Amino acid sequence: MVLPFLIFVTFVLIISFTLQKHGTRASTMLKRRLPPGPVGLPLVGYLPFLGKTPAETMVKLSKRYGNIISCYFGQTHVVILNDLDTIKELGRMDVFMGRFQLEIMKPFRDANCGIIFLEGKGWHEWRRFTFKSLKEMGYGKTSMEDLILDQVQNFCDYLRAKVTTPIYVKDEVEVPVVNSLWQILAGEQFDMDDPEKKDVFRIINEGVSNQNILGMVCFLPWFCKLFPTLTGYDKAAAVNGPPFKVCRDAVSRHLKVHAVGYERDFIDVALTKIKLTRDPASFFYKEVGMKNLFFTLFDIFFTGSDSVSTIIGWAMFYLAAFPRVQVKVQEEIDEVVGRGRLPGLEHRLRMIYVEATMMEVLRKSSGAPLGAMHTALEDTEFRGFFIPKRTVIMGNLHSVHHNPDHWGDPMTFRPERFLNSDGSLRRDDHFIPFFTGKRSCPGEALAFNQIFLFLTGILQNFTVELADSKLEVFMGARPGFIIRPPVEHDLVFVERSFKYSEVC
Repeated sequence: MVLPFLIFVTFVLIISFTLQKHGTRASTMLKRRLPPGPVGLPLVGYLPFLGKTPAETMVKLSKRYGNIISCYFGQTHVVILNDLDTIKELGRMDVFMGRFQLEIMKPFRDANCGIIFLEGKGWHEWRRFTFKSLKEMGYGKTSMEDLILDQVQNFCDYLRAKVTTPIYVKDEVEVPVVNSLWQILAGEQFDMDDPEKKDVFRIINEGVSNQNILGMVCFLPWFCKLFPTLTGYDKAAAVNGPPFKVCRDAVSRHLKVHAVGYERDFIDVALTKIKLTRDPASFFYKEVGMKNLFFTLFDIFFTGSDSVSTIIGWAMFYLAAFPRVQVKVQEEIDEVVGRGRLPGLEHRLRMIYVEATMMEVLRKSSGAPLGAMHTALEDTEFRGFFIPKRTVIMGNLHSVHHNPDHWGDPMTFRPERFLNSDGSLRRDDHFIPFFTGKRSCPGEALAFNQIFLFLTGILQNFTVELADSKLEVFMGARPGFIIRPPVEHDLVFVERSFKYSEVC
């Protein structure tokens, strides 16, 4: 009897605390005007009402409350921006440059650590150093292009061995995508057939693919910890282990042979910077510097392996679903490059339809529909509303990319929307797949180059088809906070035939 009574008392105390917190919020709204929005329930906030497509739910709510919506996800105060102008304004403001520190990361990661979660001075220091160092090591140069093309060729060889075999592209292309960047970071590459490395990506994919648990893991961690198996918290927590080990082992190997003046890659350059730093306030100083190096590697590995492979997976799916677009892409590749060598970045400016197709893939898929989670570093005012310190801010990229008033037919996959009447490329300020402003994705340029080289290299050599052509292609909004290519559609690659004269 004692244990149930204690559980009951604890539950009552939690409910009372939450109601008091919500009451305090209402009182604050009377004094300082928060953005309007739905109230939600104690403890869980508005999470139960987000539905399968949270971004679409926010679009519907914006018709009632306006483009700036305030609500609670669990016990976290969240503000969602649903239009381009407010998202752009947010991106320019230093006060919104904070990052939401995820509870699931805390057991093995300090807050304000690593290039994704750093804030303030530390973020500026490591962002500037990372880009300068990567550029010196080959990022954005011909040597980087050669590394990517090597991986494109390896992947094409892999596809030849899998011709007519149904595959899920996103998972298969991860290793080749991350290899070109990891070579510059750590001087190493992964073998596509290495079972240990394939297991790393398998665990990552399993942890982030269950869309039903992501909201709970982020915003109801206390509940997830109570029922880790039931909620999927244990599976999500396991995601951190494999990339953690990959990065830890890479740094350990470098520490054994590192020598100032003999830097081979990014890790060596960072170790030299840390060793020579004497300012205790610097984020490169001693243990703080080592933590930031380790988790910067972790962040780049995690995002670099997942984001670009997801986009390539979406591109292959859309081109299989819309053969007319695929034929036009292949015709442009054949016209500009032919079949004798892989397309290179020098061809990109001449492949206007390919560029428009990449943009349409990114627009239509909107892989992170609510963008990255920012936080307010201080109490502030925004567009006449009070935004409390540590409020989580989300930009609804899905809303911007699917606004019918701007796009006309947003649910249609149509690359021609990015072409002018004279056939030239049409830039559109409503196209913001990598967010906008000071904390927009730092890897945008590399991502576009990788997507271009993989997309054109694959389609130069193969035609991609839906494994089950009778299965209906759904073009509506898909569920979740992270949108992966549809798992119900495996793809088949058929090698293209060509005449001998085309390679002479």
